[in-house]
This record gives sequence, C-alpha cells and structure tokens, in this order.
Amino acid sequence: MIKELLQEGFALKRKGYYKHAIEVFYKALEKDNSSTELLLEIADLYYLMHNEEKALSYIELILNKEPEHIASLKLLKQIFVDKNAWAEAEQTAKNIYCISHNINDLIEIFKLLNKQGKYDEIFEYNVDTPNEIIYLEQAQAKFNQKDFDASEVLLNKAIKLNPNFQKALLLLGKIFYAQNKKDCCVQIMQKLIPDEKNAELLNFTGLINTYLEKYKEAKKNFLDAIKLDNYCPIYYFNLANVYLKQGNNLSAKKYYNLAISLEPENPNYHFALANLYYSEGHYKKALEELDDKLFEAQILKVIILYNTGYLALAKKELDVLLKEHTDNKIIQEYKILIYKELGLN
Repeated sequence: MIKELLQEGFALKRKGYYKHAIEVFYKALEKDNSSTELLLEIADLYYLMHNEEKALSYIELILNKEPEHIASLKLLKQIFVDKNAWAEAEQTAKNIYCISHNINDLIEIFKLLNKQGKYDEIFEYNVDTPNEIIYLEQAQAKFNQKDFDASEVLLNKAIKLNPNFQKALLLLGKIFYAQNKKDCCVQIMQKLIPDEKNAELLNFTGLINTYLEKYKEAKKNFLDAIKLDNYCPIYYFNLANVYLKQGNNLSAKKYYNLAISLEPENPNYHFALANLYYSEGHYKKALEELDDKLFEAQILKVIILYNTGYLALAKKELDVLLKEHTDNKIIQEYKILIYKELGLN
C-alpha cells in the first residue's frame, strides 16, 4: 500500500502537481509516521510551492529525529540562500561538510564565502586533491582581491584539468581585460562558447566587441545582458560607453544615469558622466558629478575651474594634488598655466 502511494506521489511530483502529491504523501505518512524520507518529500514539495515556512517546519521535524540528515540540511541551506541569509547558509554548508567531508560540499562553502567577501577564509581549508571548481573559487577570491597574478595561476591549474572549462576561461578573460591585455582577451573570446543566457559572458563579449570597434554587436551584447540582469549597473555603464564612442551623447547620458541610479556611490560612473558634460561645455553639471575620491575627477575639477576663470579655486585644488602627484604631466601643465595667470611665477 505504501509502495503504491509513493509511486503515485512521485508521479504527481514529476508532473508538477505538487499539492496533490503532498496529499498522497500525507496518506503514506499516516501509515509510517517515522519516515524521514516522507517528511523530506513533503518539505521539498512545500519548497517547490514557495511555502518556505511549511518547508522549514518539516525540515525541523527531520532534524529533530536525525540531526545529521544531509538532504534536509541541503534543502535548509537552499532556503537560506533564497532568502539572502548568507551567514545562515554558510553555517549550514559547514555543518554539511563536517558530516560528509565531500569536496562538492566544500565547494558550496567556498561559493558562499566568496559571496560574502570572506576571501581569506577560503584559503584556510586544506584541500588534498583540488578539482577545477575548487581552483575556480579560489581564483575568484583572488580576483575579487585584485590579486590578478595569483588568480591567473589558479585558473591555469583549473584549465589544465579541464581545457574547455568555460567559467575559468571567462574569468581569465576578465583578468586580461583588467590588465589591459585586450589582444589576449580576443584569443579567450574565441575559446568561449556563445551563451545567450549568460549575462557575464555577454558583457565580456560586448567589451571585446567594443575594443574591436564592432559597436552594433557590442550594443546587442550589453542589451541582452541587461535583459537577463537589469539590476547590474556595469552593463548599463558599458552600454553608455559604446553610445559615447558612436557620438550618441543623449543615449550615453541615459545609460550613465541608469548605472548611477543602481550604484550611486561608484565614482567612476559619475566621472564618466561628468566628462561627457565637460565635453559639451556644461561645466556646472560636470562639477556636480565629480567625486574628490577619484584622482581623475580631481584633475578634471582643476581643469574646469581654470577654464571657467575660477583661478583661486583652481589653485587650491591643484595645490592639494601637487602634494602627492608632483610628477603628473597634466598637473604640471596646469600649474604653469594657473600660476602664470595669477602672477605667481
């Protein structure tokens, strides 16, 4: 009888009839109320129905019976991930690994540590036989710390194990791009398999198409990436840069502003918009966008103040820069101009 109920329940689950499947598993549970596997099936079905509260209640019943029930712990971890409860997900993943000692469960820990910016903790684990995904997560941590050389070493180990490892190749391409090795990026792009559902890959392809001056293709790449992830500001920023290169200032402003709206504290986005306003002679708007935290923004501020006749203010800003950047050619050029007009030579 229970076997028939289980077969019926699993069949309903496969067809997506989750509510009916739960009802069948409830009947089975009446005949065997000690079965943690039945409880797990019910918990999983509630999870699939987006009723996480009910799912959690059944997971709790399982863990009260079997605290080391890995399948229910994995479902619990996934619920925490869905809720962006990263600390709880991390602790649950660590509990799973303590039970299983499985390398795939260690990978889950590394992913969660990377998600939270706990990069150094990844390297506190001793891994006897790392696989390509372990190397990838370690490389991602080093990349996020801007230690590109260490990241590249780890990625090459991953690629040696799996020459067609797309995620590793993509991250290696990002390293080359950050190092301004654009020709190396082109070679990487030739090894990447196009994937219209991978926003990061589309963004990288867009960057390389921009470098190759294939602006039409680049715009499509960035727009497709935005469709997949419309909350990622860098996609809007990169799209704005393409429009700027094409001389379409109106569209460039639109997408710079969209990037800023998603990440208001990013000084690079503000600087790009300020530079555009400056090129159009809208000096007041340009000054409003400049952030003193960015060196390039400080220089542009001096230039605008000089061009608009605010020589005393320009000198004040310039003197701050001169304390740390005496060898910069642009700073020295404007020092000569400003000091000469003020009669300080």
